Amino acid sequence: MQNAEQRRLELQRKKQKLAELKSIRQKDEESRVQNLLRTNENGAAQNGASHRQTLSSEQMEEILREVGISAEPTIREESPAPPRGAHAENHLNPMSASASNPRISSLLSVDLEFSTVQTASTDNKDSAIYSKGTQTDDERISVGEFSLGSQEFDYDDDMIMPVDHGQFRGRAHSHDQDSPLPYNEEIAKLLGQAKHVDKALQRQDTEEKKSTHVQTVQPLSEEERNRLTLDPEFLDSFNRSCKVIGRALNEDIDIFINYTKDPYEKAVASDDLLHLAQVYYDETWTAKRLVTGMAFSEHHPDLLAVSYGPCDVPNEPPGVIVVWNTKSKRITAEFIVYCQSEIQSVAFARFHAHLLLAGCESGQICVWDNRLTSRKLPINRSPLTTQAHTQPVSCLAVVGTKNAHNFVSLSRDGRICSWNVDNLTQPVDGKELMTKEGKPASATRMSFPIGEMQTFVVGTDTGEILAASRNGADPAVIKTDVCYKGHSGTLTGIEFHRASGVVDFSHLFISSSHDWTIKLWSTKDANLKFSFESHPDLVLDVAWSPVHPAVFASIDADGNIFVWNLNEDVEGPVARLRAGAEGDTVYMNKLIWSADGKHVFVGDDEGRVHMYDVRESLYVLKSEEWNRFARVLSDMKESNEEAEKYNIFSIHISIIAYFPPLLPLNFISDVKRGNWCQSNYFV
Repeated sequence: MQNAEQRRLELQRKKQKLAELKSIRQKDEESRVQNLLRTNENGAAQNGASHRQTLSSEQMEEILREVGISAEPTIREESPAPPRGAHAENHLNPMSASASNPRISSLLSVDLEFSTVQTASTDNKDSAIYSKGTQTDDERISVGEFSLGSQEFDYDDDMIMPVDHGQFRGRAHSHDQDSPLPYNEEIAKLLGQAKHVDKALQRQDTEEKKSTHVQTVQPLSEEERNRLTLDPEFLDSFNRSCKVIGRALNEDIDIFINYTKDPYEKAVASDDLLHLAQVYYDETWTAKRLVTGMAFSEHHPDLLAVSYGPCDVPNEPPGVIVVWNTKSKRITAEFIVYCQSEIQSVAFARFHAHLLLAGCESGQICVWDNRLTSRKLPINRSPLTTQAHTQPVSCLAVVGTKNAHNFVSLSRDGRICSWNVDNLTQPVDGKELMTKEGKPASATRMSFPIGEMQTFVVGTDTGEILAASRNGADPAVIKTDVCYKGHSGTLTGIEFHRASGVVDFSHLFISSSHDWTIKLWSTKDANLKFSFESHPDLVLDVAWSPVHPAVFASIDADGNIFVWNLNEDVEGPVARLRAGAEGDTVYMNKLIWSADGKHVFVGDDEGRVHMYDVRESLYVLKSEEWNRFARVLSDMKESNEEAEKYNIFSIHISIIAYFPPLLPLNFISDVKRGNWCQSNYFV
């Protein structure tokens, strides 16, 4: 408002100045006319000729001849009434008109002179129309309310001067008079200033229009910043935006890819089947923590949930789960949650895309919702009752279909509970797993076949593998159907075959143990079993490839990672890699494959998750891989049968050789028939 008031006062001063100049000019014109009249009466023409340059008659005639005018006019004697075209002829030939008119002929003696002409040019502007819109707080007030292009001066530059005493001036221009130079210069100066002011206002108007589109951001106060940082919706939006930008900046596109190149060329030429691609680690949340569990999301296959054990730092939560984005080239933690108990196992809810499940050392089941990014603690947890778990929950599994599924948990005391994910107040059912001898099983690992939700296998501390079914007559006890014996140490890993193809291998499962061995089993054929004994230390985990029927991976306590391909070699791994620097021992604890079979993830005791790329030949399959693996299994079965016969025959020979005088004939015949162990005479 103050700027508008100043512009209004400035415009009033300019108007007043122009009005004063106009009145001065009018007075000058009136005085000039009066002076001319007086000089004509007093013979001012003769006085003026003394100080002005005059032309002689010869010079005048020469000038007229140059422009094509005759010096001797033709005079018409009889023409009392001029014809209709006389006006045009007189206009064309003024000398003839002057001869016929004695008044004009008396005025022909005119003294010509040179005069200095003062000129000033102004730009033509459109007339501005006054409206209510001009009475706003806009800087265009000055242009709209008062524009030099819209002002009309109330005088003419051309004036007809009076004629007296034989002097003819005709239409005299105002610049031909003795107008003072300061007056003309002042007008020109004022007009130039107005022109510059107009341009400056136009530039200011343009800058103001631009500035209206660019909004200046005012810094937030301390109170506003604190309020924003405590707003869950703002934090959720901010974190999501940061993740989106991070993914965009870290997107890796190979612009030199050659689609005409054989994809197997590099893999065949390379001797390395495993290549370390990434290490997922967070100094704040995962440092010095043991990796206790890993699980991939079926809805988002690039998300890997990793559970970590306690650390030695005081006031830190004992159980932490970090969800890593394995697709991003940048190490990105999508979600971080924790609880006040050590976490032993982790799983994604298969049919609830946003739920994350965990089994705790205290025996509780905890649930998080990753949509609530600002909440780190569980949204739901099971109670500590005898109906649920009272021992550490070592395994979790979500089995069944979308319309009929169960969330199953297994604790170290052999108790198996089924839960409804939406309600953890109490389990749907809870049963105790018993061995064939009727003793409680000390369970460590559990696995369900693909597409099965009733039958399962459980590994124990004693090395036995128990096969059972959740559907039993007893509502409180699950009795073991089959017991697989072969390991002599605690079971550390067990998993059913995961790859699906033209041949069904879902009856196969593998197990790892502290006895340094890996064993292959079948739920359909008890004679099909095989032992792999290449590890130099405790085997801590084993996992099937999700795409290749004959490939699995294993890790041991010495930091070795083995990749096995039974179609290539049944005696040893086709690839082996030692984690860590040379001379360092990394304690590998957990192993998992990515859903596409292209990566192997291994967790250690320092809070690191190592991602290894595998060779294309291990996940890009040929059609004969399935039939080839079936033949390999058949050969392994025959080898086991032959080895068993050879062992029995050796025992037969040893018994007959050492105890022939003491053995009756019927015992010897039983031994030869192969049923020596069923003989009543065997001691």
